[in-house]
Amino acid sequence: MCWGEKCSAGTRLAAEMRIHVLPSAVANRIAAGEVVERPASIVKELVENSLDAGATRIRVAIEQAGRRLIEIEDDGCGMFRDDALLSLKRHATSKISDAEDLSAIASHGFRGEALPSIVSVCRFDMQTALADADVGTAIVCDGGDDVSVAPAAPRRGTRIRVRDLFFNTPARQRFLRTERTEEAVIVESLRSLALANPATGFQLTCDGRKRLDVPAGQSREARIAGILGRQFMDNQQPHTEAFEGVHVAGFFALPTHHHRDAGRMYFFINGRVVHDRQLISALKAGYRDVLFHDRFPQAVLWVEMDPAEVDVNVHPAKREVRFRQPQAVRGAVVNAVRAAISRMGQRVSDATTAQALRAMGSGSPASSMRPPMPTSQGKDDAAWRQGLQHLFTGLSASQRDGETQGGVAEPGQAFDSAQGGEASQALHLGQPLAQIHRCYIVAQSEQGIVLVDQHAAAERITYERLKRQLADGRLARQMLLTPAEWHPDASTSAWLHEHGEALQVYGFEIEARGEEAFAITAVPAMLGGESPLEMAGELTASLRATGAGAEGRGRVLERWLGNRACKGSLKAGRLLRHEEQESLLREMERTPNIAQCNHGRPTYVRLSLGELDGLFGRRG
Repeated sequence: MCWGEKCSAGTRLAAEMRIHVLPSAVANRIAAGEVVERPASIVKELVENSLDAGATRIRVAIEQAGRRLIEIEDDGCGMFRDDALLSLKRHATSKISDAEDLSAIASHGFRGEALPSIVSVCRFDMQTALADADVGTAIVCDGGDDVSVAPAAPRRGTRIRVRDLFFNTPARQRFLRTERTEEAVIVESLRSLALANPATGFQLTCDGRKRLDVPAGQSREARIAGILGRQFMDNQQPHTEAFEGVHVAGFFALPTHHHRDAGRMYFFINGRVVHDRQLISALKAGYRDVLFHDRFPQAVLWVEMDPAEVDVNVHPAKREVRFRQPQAVRGAVVNAVRAAISRMGQRVSDATTAQALRAMGSGSPASSMRPPMPTSQGKDDAAWRQGLQHLFTGLSASQRDGETQGGVAEPGQAFDSAQGGEASQALHLGQPLAQIHRCYIVAQSEQGIVLVDQHAAAERITYERLKRQLADGRLARQMLLTPAEWHPDASTSAWLHEHGEALQVYGFEIEARGEEAFAITAVPAMLGGESPLEMAGELTASLRATGAGAEGRGRVLERWLGNRACKGSLKAGRLLRHEEQESLLREMERTPNIAQCNHGRPTYVRLSLGELDGLFGRRG
């Protein structure tokens, strides 16, 4: 091809690709692709408009999971005729007037994109009227075309009907999930909005079935109980916290009252429902050393702050936000969680008792029971008893008396999450009666019996002692008579040459003997029976993964200290004398966060006399 032919082809291509402005109908459908992801997106946007209109009661009805019908009716302020027509135009809004308003948004909606985007992909009709008006306004249009307006009967507020969703974009319909799935998303979306706005009444019906009905004028406690159930309220701790201008009011579930996924974590920023990764991370960080690694906490959090400090204009559906000072928000959330956990004291979720009763009532098969353990006593038992005696002695006077220091840890300084908060009710575990299968201790209390997992309890005791010593900067060291020679790989060796002093905080002393040769001369005294090489290797890996500074120390507690407390604690399969059983129970009563081990498993289960009588049919 010659130069002239190339120029001619380029000219033809440029002519075919002339830039032009898209018709408004096409632009609205493109915007709908961002705003209207699924039927639940429409419900959320329209309900938020109702909330901005001051509605005290919002009724939602859907058919076929929103494909056939979505109807939203409220008792808000309504609209003038001209405003109702203008609301269907892109970027038409009553929430902001100029660019400066974007820096302090206090309403749910503000862009003026949702309604025209919705209108462009459905058959739409709206009726609205001002309060005490003699006539209302009715607007009808299909796919954003041929808008018709007419007078309508007076009413209070606004009613919007969205029919035949995506009728003009059939490709979008193919991406919708099953009706059951889409309906579940709608229900969860409205539940979140109802939790965030307890003063407003909500009603949701799906194909004539009532899925949600909460009255107006409720307190936060009553609204949570109505939506999440009494079981959540019976296993939670409320707490409020203020940190650098950020105010957090939350209801935090007990660590043993966890959930299989993140679906029970609710966050509201200035009344707006958000699903923000920063907030999820902060909440999980607060629960870090009391929750099982593959479980999620349950919590409902209201975060109030200056609207100028949070940018809600970062996501088309306004689900995510950006904070001007994210560390202040994280600090407020983490501090609130830790203070709430401290106030929980030694409570354990009543769900564990219910599980125990179900297990006893169902009669577990004998094959599932732990096989009998050998009864011979040898060197291992002697060594273990010596370690056990060390475990249950040596606490400071304040720890023996059950005292704790006030205050809440700063973010990144997670060494003592048990500190602070109100004095909790004293724990009484009764007197030991027997050890079962060298794994569980049965104790009798005034109210009934207590079943204790000896390994889980000892693990938490060891963990809290290590945390306390680390927090006080007085972790006891044990010098090794013969230094342990350590030859890590090249990358680990290079890190140790630069950051080796970070291990001293955790009770290790290490000397460099070459480029890839080190000697471990001291280890934490409480873990003196463990392998120095294994402990140092795990700690170094944790520090490299999380950072050697103060910010990473909280994660080191989870990654290394928790594992070492588990491995260095009393194991299942060990025979305990009666005095050792009693010593364990008394130590549990003095230990913070004893309701669960550092993996999140319960350490004890209570059964009342009434529950025992019920198991044997003594009370009907």
